[in-house]
Amino acid sequence: VRSELMEEYSKEEQAVHNNPLGMAFVTFQEKSMATYILKDFNACKCQSIKCKGEPQPSSYSRELCVSNWEVTYAPYPENICW
Repeated sequence: VRSELMEEYSKEEQAVHNNPLGMAFVTFQEKSMATYILKDFNACKCQSIKCKGEPQPSSYSRELCVSNWEVTYAPYPENICW
């Protein structure tokens, strides 16, 4: 039974890597930190229309295509379909 479960687990793990959801959850120590990041990231948007500005860049911004990201507060855990 254990080996069957491990095999099923391995298949599921591989499926997850092959079909990413395209989202991530980031945890901060305090809500104020999340608010700072959210405001900085979305400072370049005007009423849901993208403006020419970009968030503060990093050396990975281009590779990660951050200009296509949508940054919001996460929903409450009970509102997420895991």
